[in-house]
Amino acid sequence: MTKLTHILPSLPLASFIYNHIITYPTATNLSYFWGFGSLSGLTLVIQIVTGVCLARHYTPEVSLAFSSVEHIIRDVYIGSTLRYRHANGASMFLLVVYIHIFRGLYYGSYVQPRSNLWYSGVLIFFLIRATAFIGYVLPWGQMSFWGATVITNLFSAIPEVGIYIVQLLWGGFSVDNPTLNRFFLSSLFYTFYYCRSCRITFNSFTSKRI
Repeated sequence: MTKLTHILPSLPLASFIYNHIITYPTATNLSYFWGFGSLSGLTLVIQIVTGVCLARHYTPEVSLAFSSVEHIIRDVYIGSTLRYRHANGASMFLLVVYIHIFRGLYYGSYVQPRSNLWYSGVLIFFLIRATAFIGYVLPWGQMSFWGATVITNLFSAIPEVGIYIVQLLWGGFSVDNPTLNRFFLSSLFYTFYYCRSCRITFNSFTSKRI
């Protein structure tokens, strides 16, 4: 065992497991609620993997989007599993994130010296909600179309610039093909942003040992 503890820190993957699972310093009063941050990261990875697999067969065009989703479910190998794992995984992801947020509120994780970490988490949460809305629109059924119309129209309530923001989101004067294309590209952009944000947050957490 003594030799093993000397060998593990010198290996890349093994050193990560050794430093963050075996010898990571933790308080004795931790509860299961403190594991929801890691669990949200795990569910995020599942969402990214299933989302990338679905994106390979999805067509972001108003006349083909719904048919491409049906194609994924009926013709693609384990396509129905991927589609429903992604759809239900989104609900599970949001549930885990909400528990993670309420845990932080209960234990006061938003106060110094963790305030900057909390602000980054709030930003990621708003992006998660935006991505969830985009994912709801992408299948392009009736609920998707009218959901996109109603939610994007909320920005028109902003004085002076609201109508311009709506037209920017639509890519025109109504919800149409440019809207679907922009939403699809936004979902891909958010995926890379999540990966980068989670990496920065994780590095900040491990370097400061909060």
